[in-house]
Amino acid sequence: MSELGGSVQDLSKIEGLLLLKQKEAEKKQELLDAFDFRAQDKRRTKELVDEVDEGIANLNSERYSLSQNRRKVAASLEEDQILFDPDEAQKLFAEVGVLFKDQIKKDFQQLISFNKAVTEERRTYLQEELTEIEADLKRINTELNTLGKRRSEMLAFLSATDVFSKYKKVSDELVSLRADITSLERQRGFLARLQELRAEIRTVNEEREQLQVRIEEDVERQNADDKSLFSTIRLFFSEIIEEVIDRKALLSVSPNNEGHLDFKAEILDESGNTTSADLGHTYRKLLCIAFDMALLRAHLDQKFPRFVYHDGALESLDDRKKENLLAVIREYADFGIQTVITLIDSDLPKRAAGDESVFSPPELILLLHDENEQGRLFRMKTW
Repeated sequence: MSELGGSVQDLSKIEGLLLLKQKEAEKKQELLDAFDFRAQDKRRTKELVDEVDEGIANLNSERYSLSQNRRKVAASLEEDQILFDPDEAQKLFAEVGVLFKDQIKKDFQQLISFNKAVTEERRTYLQEELTEIEADLKRINTELNTLGKRRSEMLAFLSATDVFSKYKKVSDELVSLRADITSLERQRGFLARLQELRAEIRTVNEEREQLQVRIEEDVERQNADDKSLFSTIRLFFSEIIEEVIDRKALLSVSPNNEGHLDFKAEILDESGNTTSADLGHTYRKLLCIAFDMALLRAHLDQKFPRFVYHDGALESLDDRKKENLLAVIREYADFGIQTVITLIDSDLPKRAAGDESVFSPPELILLLHDENEQGRLFRMKTW
C-alpha cells in the first residue's frame, strides 16, 4: 500500500482488523502452548454443523428449485406450435357447402398471425428467464464445490487421531494470521504517516494564507505611504522615463492568486492616462532599464549593489532619446551607480562631422573588433 491514499476511516478499519487478528493469534498460540485441541475440535464441529452443512443444504434446495423451473421453461419453449390448419378448414367447409368460407379463412389467418406475434414475445421472455436460471445454477454449483471442499477439510481435521497433525494445522493457521498482522501493521504505519503529512500540509496552508494576508496588507501600506521604499522607486522610475521620452510612467504592484507580487509598468499620455506605448519591444526594454536604475538609486543608503548591466540599451531608440538616456546614465554615475551597457556602431546616435565622440575615453572600457587579438573579448588567439 502506498502513501498516496487512505483516510481516517481506513485507519480505523485497519486498527479494528488488527485487533481481531491479534486476539485470534493469541488464542491459537495458547492452544499450541497447552497442546490441547478439545476447544478447537468443539469449535470446528459447531462451525461444520451451523455453517457449512446448513449452507450446503440451502444451496441444494435452491438448486432443486431452479432445476424444476429450468425444465418448465424449456418445455414451454418447445410447446409454442399452432396445430390448426386454415387450408384444411377451408376444404372441409367447401365439402359441406358452408357459405362465407373465404371470409372465415381470412379470420383464421389473422388469428394465427396474432398468435404468432404473442408467441414470439413470450419466447423472448422465456429465453431471458432461462439464461438467468443457468447463471444462478452455475453460481450455486461453484459455491457448493467450495463448501464441499471446506467440509472435507473440517472432517479430516476432526477425524484425525494424530495430535501432531492437528498441531501442524493450527501452526499453519497461526503463521497465516501473523503474516496478516504484519501486513496490517505496515498499512497502519503508512496511513499514520499519511495523517501526519496531511496535518503538516494543513498547517503550512494556514501559514501560507496568513503570510498572503500580511503581504496584501504590506502592499496596501507601501502603496498608500508616499515615503515608502516602493513610492521612492516609483518616483525615480517615472523621472527616468520622463527625461528620456518626455512621458510620465506608472509603476504598480499587486499580489496575484499565488500570493506573489506582480509588477506592472505603463507609460502615460499627456492627460495622465495609460497608453499602449509600453507594449512595444523598444519601450519595454526602456522600462526595464528605468526600473533597474530606480531600484539601485532607492537603495543608495543601504548595503546594495552599485552596478547594473544592460545589453543593447540604445538599439531601436531614435537619436534624441539615445542622447537623453546617456544623460540619465551619466547622472546616475554621479550618484555612485555604475551602468555597463553594450552596443554596436549602428546603435550610436549620429553626430555632425567634427563633433566629439559620443563617449569620452574613460567611458569606453572595451572596443571589440575582428582586426586582431586585441579586439577579442578575452584577447585569445583563434583556434
